[in-house]
Amino acid sequence: MIGLLKTARLLRLVRVARKIDRYSEYGAAVLVLLMATFALIAHWMACIWYAIGNAERPKLKSKVGWLDILANDTHQFYASDDTGGPSIKSRYITALYFTFSSLTSVGFGNVAPNTDTEKIFTIFVMLMGSLMYASIFGNVSAIIQRLYSGTARYHTQMLRVREFIKFHQIPNPLRQRLEEYFQHAWTYTNGIDMNNVLKGFPECLQADICLHLNRNLLNNCHAFDGASPGCLRALSLKFKTTHAPPGDTLVHRGDVLTSLYFISRGSIEILKDDIVMAILSKDDIFGENPCIYTTIGKSSCNVCALTYCDLHKIRREDLLDVLSLYPEFANNFSQNLDITFNLRDMKRAFNIENQLVCEKYPFQKRLIFCNLD
Repeated sequence: MIGLLKTARLLRLVRVARKIDRYSEYGAAVLVLLMATFALIAHWMACIWYAIGNAERPKLKSKVGWLDILANDTHQFYASDDTGGPSIKSRYITALYFTFSSLTSVGFGNVAPNTDTEKIFTIFVMLMGSLMYASIFGNVSAIIQRLYSGTARYHTQMLRVREFIKFHQIPNPLRQRLEEYFQHAWTYTNGIDMNNVLKGFPECLQADICLHLNRNLLNNCHAFDGASPGCLRALSLKFKTTHAPPGDTLVHRGDVLTSLYFISRGSIEILKDDIVMAILSKDDIFGENPCIYTTIGKSSCNVCALTYCDLHKIRREDLLDVLSLYPEFANNFSQNLDITFNLRDMKRAFNIENQLVCEKYPFQKRLIFCNLD
């Protein structure tokens, strides 16, 4: 009776069952746990099955219990004083074999119930087996399906990309770049669209998440020194992460410089007329400083990725909007922003600005062009 008090520990299994859904993402561990639960229940049933046979055997005159049948089959007969018979190992294995066959199916008949008590218990085991099929093996199917859900989503998205390429008859070089970019982006993000994930949270929590995602940039770049926590949170909401495979052109010559880029991983090269002007790597910045130019400039070079690159970029309008909200930080940011390579086409920008001045002040046109000469 004192030993039976230890069965209260079985109540911990209820706690484990409640946590199965929480840890269901660890598919292999949950599968092992469910199979162990199934084996444990089969062990308990085997113990009860042996207790029934052992209790009824001395009372049966016809000796038709499963233990007597086992003794006849193995030729290990019981003596008149109920000693002898099959070994404990043979009895346990036979009882466990019967409960497993009854829980997973209707049994195979080689170990069968013969007495009324054994038949009643067998009916109970079969009913429990049907419930276990519905619960345990139903969860197993769901877990296995969840394990392969990512692969199924990948093939579905890849099929859409290929249908898009086929429908629009995209040429082969560009097609290969599209497929390579999709494969790289899927490997890097596992198919998770961070923008859609963030939309499900309140704005204050979005700011905390973005602040965490951009913490390395905000801590390592001197341009953000002295920024208040509110300013950093506002800036982090405006940053976007860009992934680029090798050979991808991030900025073409003549493109409008609408964004400022910060390299967090990888290497890029700056090309002008097929001449390498510079090679940039981690913590380098390229684009233009929007604080010192009143007009939007155009790129004087091509920017190509040499390796797989991760870049943080912020749009010119978004950056200026945040700086206008925090004017005490704007001057500090403009002075500390050390752009590694300024992509602005200075000659074209100078001509455009003077053209605007000439249109506004026609009488100065001759003087301006003399200065240009």
